[in-house]
Amino acid sequence: MVLEQGPMAAELSPGVRYQLDKIEPSVEMYGTRLYPCSAQLHDGRMLECVYFVDIASFKRFWGWERPEEVPGGKLSISPDQVASVQESRLRLPARFANQIYRAGESGMGYFNFCLVFSWWYRRDYVVGSFVDFLEYPFWFGPADVRRVILYRNKREARRTPETWWCVLGK
Repeated sequence: MVLEQGPMAAELSPGVRYQLDKIEPSVEMYGTRLYPCSAQLHDGRMLECVYFVDIASFKRFWGWERPEEVPGGKLSISPDQVASVQESRLRLPARFANQIYRAGESGMGYFNFCLVFSWWYRRDYVVGSFVDFLEYPFWFGPADVRRVILYRNKREARRTPETWWCVLGK
């Protein structure tokens, strides 16, 4: 699904690129640098969970150059639709996401881990290929995460937020 049909723009505006450069990337297990953040679009819509990634990395991971070409489709936006970017309130802090990615998948195509929050509250997660955007327990958010416990046995999966892709480059 694409918000607006038409060719993908090659790059972000200089102002948006500057904002994106301030977002700490995650490095997933194959070395792809992901920039998970919120994106305000020119039409006023706010997308809370958007992965910004260069076209070479996207193609290396998925085998296609554009999100809509991936079998099953990926939600996507064009760089020229983006008015601004900022940290997402649903993002797992990069240091914890990178720890999970470095450990590798728990099983074929999924990650299984527990987040320990302040006040010793814990929540188990089983998520697909990417761990950067999560639904947090009520009253908790990214700043409350204290550590990650990695699992190898599959537990009940948690729903992850709807994510979008913005592929940068020609």
